[in-house]
Amino acid sequence: MSYGTEHLAARLKAAREAKRLSQRELSALAGVPQSHISKIENNAVDLRVSSLSSIAHALDLELMLVPRKALPAIQSIVRSVSSAPVINAATQREIDRIREKVDALASHASSASIDNLQRRIREITQIPSQLDPDILQKVRRTLESIESSGSNEAVNRAVENIRSLRNQLAHRASSQETPRAPRPAYRLEEDQDG
Repeated sequence: MSYGTEHLAARLKAAREAKRLSQRELSALAGVPQSHISKIENNAVDLRVSSLSSIAHALDLELMLVPRKALPAIQSIVRSVSSAPVINAATQREIDRIREKVDALASHASSASIDNLQRRIREITQIPSQLDPDILQKVRRTLESIESSGSNEAVNRAVENIRSLRNQLAHRASSQETPRAPRPAYRLEEDQDG
C-alpha cells in the first residue's frame, strides 16, 4: 500500500479512538462491516472511496480535495482543531443539566435575563479544559435555587456569578498554557537549480 493510504488509515484509527468508539460501534454508525474497518486500519485492504466516505461521516470528518498550495494553511487549521481538549462524560452531563435548568427558567424570567444567562453558560463551556463537574454542579444548584423564586433579580445575580467563574477559568487557563515556539507564516522552497 502507498504512504497516502497508510496515512489515511492511521488518521481514521486516531479519529475513532479520539471519539472513544470501538470498531464495532463505528461499524454500526458507518454501515461498514467491522472486519473491513479492521482491515482498513491495518492497511490490509485497498480503501474504497465509498467506505472512506461512510467512515469519515460517522467520525464527523469531511473529505475534500484541496489545492496543494493551500495545504499548509489547511494543516494548520486541522492541528489547532485537533488539539482542542475533549470534554469528559461527567462534565458533559452537568453542562446538559445546566442547559435544561436554563430552559426551565425561560418560562419564569424575562427573555433579556435568560439570553444573558445563556450567553454566560456558553462562555464557560468554551473553556472545557478548565471545567470541573463539581464547579458545574454548583452552577446548576444556583440555577435550581433561582428556579423556585423565578425573579429577574436572582437570574441577574446568577449571571454575575457565572461571569466571575468564567473569568477565573479563563485566567487559570491562560496561566497554565505553555508558550509555543514561533513558527514562520510561510517558508521559502529551496532552489531546484542547484
